[in-house]
Amino acid sequence: MVDGSLEVQEGKIYAFAESQSQLPQAIDGEGGWLLPGLIELHTDNLDKFFTPRPKVDWPAHSAMSSHDALMIASGITTVLDAVAIGDVRDGGDRLENLEKMINAIEETQKRGVNRAEHRLHLRCELPHHTTLPAV
Repeated sequence: MVDGSLEVQEGKIYAFAESQSQLPQAIDGEGGWLLPGLIELHTDNLDKFFTPRPKVDWPAHSAMSSHDALMIASGITTVLDAVAIGDVRDGGDRLENLEKMINAIEETQKRGVNRAEHRLHLRCELPHHTTLPAV
């Protein structure tokens, strides 16, 4: 639809029309684009917030909150957070963060504090010797 109006109720598109809205609370999009929420099918972004640089660990809920804020700011409303089972190199910290990341995703979703919907995407690093014991 190039010209028209949308009615939004409870954060969801309820109806649309090919004419401009006459409602006093209508917002003029001024020729901009209105897009639905995007879906991120696989992101390793959460890892970066848990360990922003080598040997630095960030608190789980702060890391999750920052990750969630970045997703929403990017227009992403559904996220499949890839969490690695196993590592890709010896001495890596992925296994140390595995349970913390899973718990952070589950707890923040359960408490309703995330703005995006986060789903868990478990990724197995099959070639590495730490994977099978972790499973």
